[in-house]
Amino acid sequence: MRGEKNLERILDEKLSRRKALTTAGKIAVTAVIAGAVAGVGGYLAGTSAAPPRTIEKTVTRTVTKTAAAATVTKTVTAPGTTMTVTKPTTVATTVTTGVPAAKPLKVGYIYVGPVGDFGWTYAHDRGRKWADERFKNVESSYIESVPEAECLGAIESLIAKGVDLVITTSFGYMDPTAEAAEKHPDKYFVHISGYRSGAAGNAPENMSAAFAEFYQLYYLNGLAAGAVTETGVVGYVAAHPIPEVVRHINAFVLGANYAYKKRTGKNIKAYVDWLFEWFNPAKTRTAATALVEEKGADVLAFTEDSPTTLQVAEEYQKKGKKVWSFSHYSDMRKYGPTAHLTGQIVNWGPIYLDFYKMVFTGTWQTVDIWTRIGDYVPYRWRRPVEKSTAGTPEGTVYLAPLNPVIPEEWRNLIKQRYEEMKELLFDPFTVEGNLGEPIRDQDGNVRIKAGERADHDMLWGMDWFVEYIESKLPR
Repeated sequence: MRGEKNLERILDEKLSRRKALTTAGKIAVTAVIAGAVAGVGGYLAGTSAAPPRTIEKTVTRTVTKTAAAATVTKTVTAPGTTMTVTKPTTVATTVTTGVPAAKPLKVGYIYVGPVGDFGWTYAHDRGRKWADERFKNVESSYIESVPEAECLGAIESLIAKGVDLVITTSFGYMDPTAEAAEKHPDKYFVHISGYRSGAAGNAPENMSAAFAEFYQLYYLNGLAAGAVTETGVVGYVAAHPIPEVVRHINAFVLGANYAYKKRTGKNIKAYVDWLFEWFNPAKTRTAATALVEEKGADVLAFTEDSPTTLQVAEEYQKKGKKVWSFSHYSDMRKYGPTAHLTGQIVNWGPIYLDFYKMVFTGTWQTVDIWTRIGDYVPYRWRRPVEKSTAGTPEGTVYLAPLNPVIPEEWRNLIKQRYEEMKELLFDPFTVEGNLGEPIRDQDGNVRIKAGERADHDMLWGMDWFVEYIESKLPR
């Protein structure tokens, strides 16, 4: 009996080492999906409002199949004993299969200026790279320096190359983008700085509008300007008289008047020199110099796509004349390390990344958004002044570092307002932003009175100058 039991134990051990599954017909599947995005988060999360695109996933599948139980019979003869042992067993077969790799998302950008302008287009291209680095499974391309009249042709060339998503980055591209969206319902389109989208009801459902808005930051720049000006005159070099630029000018001048009048009891004077171009360093240099030499401005703000205005201010500093300026869209301190006060900086990347996710995962939802101070930051709530994040990179729009030449009391107010605007507790286009006075236009008409603030329609359609601006708005 001892011999029989030992043989049974030996056979059990050998059979156990070969077992894969104990129940016939079971299948074990291991799937690894590479490159897919689990979901859409951030500002734009939502459900699909347009046909989802087909997604192919990379899958490694290991299948172990167990055949029906078989009978194994072994006869063992020992001195004086003949024994037959019968044990059920299974047979396992492993097969590894695969499916095609995930198809990368293809995105095409259209830029109004050169990628090396260090302003608007440079910032968009940095945002493209930022989004690409984080999304991984994407192929992006761009066409630069596209005149607005040639936008539609540029879009068609991108679509011919098979892009899934087209992003156009100038106000004048709005109508051609809507036309292309109508013509190509199986593609997706995002227009930057406009007001047409499926969400707004004035464009197809496969078109969205987005913007990273600066008027809050321009107001803070104005506070810095009003805190340091000695002449009481500020200048502004402006590209085109469109609502975006007009509201930025008005916000800057309101901030400058707030600080200067609180310091001196006098109103600020502001002059605007128009370029009627987005990128022309030579004209910008002429305009900036004229504002200093002819109007007496000692602080220069700008909306155009080069660091020229800051460079002009730095040249005056080297000559012993105090003229100050700002960063615009990117950190430009290296172009004017002495003259740089602060500035408005953008990171378009988080916005673009959300659109990538929506298209790739088939969760497209048409939206019309703009981001402001506090959006796309981990902690968007107001902090105390001593812990303010003003002057550090965060979110999509943020303030450049504050120059210590700005008096401490004004630096503290800038930080306070920056923190308050995260929660929309303060807004420049209110009487609070104008020392308690109603906001009037150049003709003396009250545009915003106590208890009011500029709403979306007023901001997006702003076509008037505040009363402190001496130059007339072109019509």
